[in-house]
Amino acid sequence: MSAADDDFWDDLFSHIRERQLVPVVGPDLNVVDLGGRAQTFSAVIGERLVEKHGLTVPPGETSMSDAVAAYLRVHGQHEADRLYRDINNIIARLDPEPGEALRNLAAIEDLRLFFATTPDRLLAKAVNDVRFNGRPIAREIAFSPAQSTSEQSQNAHAAGPSETVVVNLFGRSAATPQFAIHDEDRLEWMHALLSDTASLPGWLNHQLKDCALLFIGCEIPDWVGRFLLRMSTNRRLSVEQKQFFFAGCTSQYEPSLSNFFDTYCRKSQVQQRDVPPTEFVAELKARWDSESGPRRPHTTTPGRSPLGGASPEIFISYMREDAAAARRLRGAIERLGGEVWLDERTLLAGDDWNAEILSAIRRTVGLFVPIISANTERVDEGYVFREWHEAIERSHTIQGRRFIVPVIVDDDYSGDPSAYRTMLDRFGHLHFGRAPGGEPDDDLTAALTLAIRAMRRSDDAA
Repeated sequence: MSAADDDFWDDLFSHIRERQLVPVVGPDLNVVDLGGRAQTFSAVIGERLVEKHGLTVPPGETSMSDAVAAYLRVHGQHEADRLYRDINNIIARLDPEPGEALRNLAAIEDLRLFFATTPDRLLAKAVNDVRFNGRPIAREIAFSPAQSTSEQSQNAHAAGPSETVVVNLFGRSAATPQFAIHDEDRLEWMHALLSDTASLPGWLNHQLKDCALLFIGCEIPDWVGRFLLRMSTNRRLSVEQKQFFFAGCTSQYEPSLSNFFDTYCRKSQVQQRDVPPTEFVAELKARWDSESGPRRPHTTTPGRSPLGGASPEIFISYMREDAAAARRLRGAIERLGGEVWLDERTLLAGDDWNAEILSAIRRTVGLFVPIISANTERVDEGYVFREWHEAIERSHTIQGRRFIVPVIVDDDYSGDPSAYRTMLDRFGHLHFGRAPGGEPDDDLTAALTLAIRAMRRSDDAA
């Protein structure tokens, strides 16, 4: 192995270990197996478009971009809207499983933020399959110049330290033009990234500018490569210190872009590997496993959700004084078939744990159960109230099912919630359940059963 190879891997792994590397994944890494034939999903989409519209294309593999360009040359830009529907239908109808390459990348768990340049969900599916046993835990963000105010507000919440995020930089497939399918679209997306009305959330922009970037299997014409590099830095490229890595990207076959790197960037700043992207990721995983040991499957012990692991669907929020009642309530819900997170670490302090809990409430849990008692009534501050605040904020975005089920656990509760004035200020619009000492009565048991079924229907529909 050459000294340059050693430097490449040493530099790359040092960024991964510090969680300061962000992969940017392109279409050449999105290899799928359909009918026993392994090919990029972009090529699959391209073939379907050529067949549907009778397009004339050069011999060889036709990418989605190639097919779109061929269609526009014949029909013109005014007919482009049809292509968004066609591509969305192809992606939804085929819905392939992610291939080994994406799974290999997802297995490196010190990578917590990914950018995908394709409109499919293959990368997010790979992350969920490999890290979370198929549960939809990874946070998915799709950027679009036409993003709604509510989407921008939702995306503005910074990710927690244990959260994994997948960003579709050029949008995710839809029946309308909410995603990029050709170079003119991508130009518009990049223009929007610099605007005040549709830019990336501040926390994502911070990550993009501060972390080293690894481009894998990307389609990078000269103008895109120069723009992406400058957009992801705080200073001129000639004086920038952060590193960029390219593996299996078309930039290596763009002589003018390579010449730009050689002329204006430090030698160690931009490092390239001329190797097929799937082979590169296989080598990356093998080397990482050799250094760090193979990935250990997540395990969930009762009452715990491991950092970075899959969060159970029901979260019980409680004060330490109500721990015994909370444990009995957990047992009752589990007997109904619910998966419960009763995190006993809340009895201790810990910034990482707290961040994980708040992130799960904002993003992943399906039902939030705050325990109400004389103990919660007699205090006016505490960490538990932060959990309640996050749940109330999220409840405003959920329609069609119950998300918050407050439960009063005092043995002497008479059925009149007016004794809990402080709690009425927060949950007064909700029906209170009763679980004396943590044992739910018949009405609460029925309500919890219905809520669990509603969550399951929601998961099946997703």
